[in-house]
Parts: sequence; C-alpha cells; structure tokens
Amino acid sequence: MISFVFGAWLHLNDQRAVTLVGDKVENNRSVFPDATTTGVPSGVSLVPSGRLVIDTPGALVENLDITGGVVINAPNVTLRNCKVSSSGDIVVQINADGAVVQNCEITNLGVGGMGISGAGTFINNNIHDCADGINIAGDNSVIKGNYIHAMAGSSRSHFDSIQADGKFSNLLIEHNSIINEHTQTSALMLDNYWGPIDNVTINDNLLVGGGYTVYINEVAKGQPGGGRVTNVYFTNNVLVRGYYGFLDIRSELGDRPHISGNRIKTTGEPIPGQEAPAVKR
Repeated sequence: MISFVFGAWLHLNDQRAVTLVGDKVENNRSVFPDATTTGVPSGVSLVPSGRLVIDTPGALVENLDITGGVVINAPNVTLRNCKVSSSGDIVVQINADGAVVQNCEITNLGVGGMGISGAGTFINNNIHDCADGINIAGDNSVIKGNYIHAMAGSSRSHFDSIQADGKFSNLLIEHNSIINEHTQTSALMLDNYWGPIDNVTINDNLLVGGGYTVYINEVAKGQPGGGRVTNVYFTNNVLVRGYYGFLDIRSELGDRPHISGNRIKTTGEPIPGQEAPAVKR
C-alpha cells in the first residue's frame, strides 16, 4: 500500500565567473543538463500531497507535489514527474531494489540532508539545496541526465553533490551536471569508507567545484569498511577546478582507476597526468 503521513554561476578562486551549464563544450560536443532539461516537465499539473511511504511492489507514483519526503520500501517502484521537498535528513529514501526516480525536482530546503539516498535508476532530476545530492547505498545504480546544484546546509555540512562511500558494485554516472558551489568537499566523492567498490563508469559529465572536484579514494587503513576499489573508469568528463585541484586519487591497495579523455572546461586542455585511453575488458 501507499500510506500517507501527513544555469547557475560559480566564482572560482581567481574570482572569475564561468557559465556552468546550458552551453556547448566543444571537446566532447555535449550540452549538459540544466533547469530546462530536468525536473518536472513543462505543462505537468501537480496535485498536493503529504509525506509518502510506499509499500506496494511495482507502484507508479507521479504528478504530485509532495511535502515531507518519500520513503520507498517496496521493489520496482517508480517516482516520476513529482516535486518532493523535505527538511528531514533524506528527501527520497530508498530501501528496496529496482527504484526509478525520473523527472523530479528534489529539494532539502537548505537544511543539510540528502536529496536521494539508496540505489536505483535516477534520470533527469533537478536536485538542489541539499548537502549531498545523491548518496549511493547499494548495488546496480544509474545516475544519468541530472542537474545537481545549489548545494546548501549548515556550518557542519560536508558538501558532496554525489557521494558513493563504498560497499557496492555496478554504478554508472553519465551525462550529468554535478555542481558544488562550495570550496569543500566535492562534486563527486567515490571511496571505500563503508566497503569495497567494483565496476564504476563515470563518463561525459560536467563536474564543478568543491575542495577537489573529484575524489576517487582506495584507502588502506582507518576506514570502518575498507577494501579494494576496482574497475573504475573516469573518462571524457569536463571539469572546473575545485579549491585545491581537479582530482584527488588514492590507490593505496594498488588499484588505480582508468582515467582518460577528461578536459578543463575553461580551456579545453586535458586534465594533467592522465593515462592513455582505457579499454574495458
């Protein structure tokens, strides 16, 4: 059952401003997602709703303006064409396999929680005013065509537009605008804090801001989970430098990610120190 319980701008370190989204990037011919291509499609009328807890397998929930968040407890649920707002810890919490969140606007209202947390397929969403836009917690996820921006929270927040802290396999992050307007922590954090990682492709994204723009960290000691970070492919992305730099790569157990084809947005030049193009086997 379904139960009811009641094209941004960033100022870089040298204070120059650059347009983040909606423009053509010549080196990979991408036009990246923005507010015009994500969220609830124009013309869709939304019906007001309170908080939803979804317990029906295969349920389709669509065309709602939901205040108070969504909890998905059943497999194969689709949340589509909805606006979801919540001042709780997680706006859309996923506790089951096969979830799809598509063409939704998701806001945490600037309080410092997560937009989406769990595993699933996340397509064409406009996610904003969260400390963590998407938190991956589980296997077999796809993040594609999303606009994650306007990160917001409290003085205690650690901002990660996408956070994937281990204990999962099979993640595709492709053709998103992933933006962190702060000087900490990242646009994308991939690490083995909770456990090992295997089979990740990060391809053709716009990645902006944070301390380092992207962290790909295989840390040997000091993690509650730890383990190897294997078969990670970081390719053909466009980056705007974070406060400290573009990439923080740690391969303390010897599993270096495959990195190629990534370029600096403002100049079109390659990110320094990349490998030759990687071929998946």
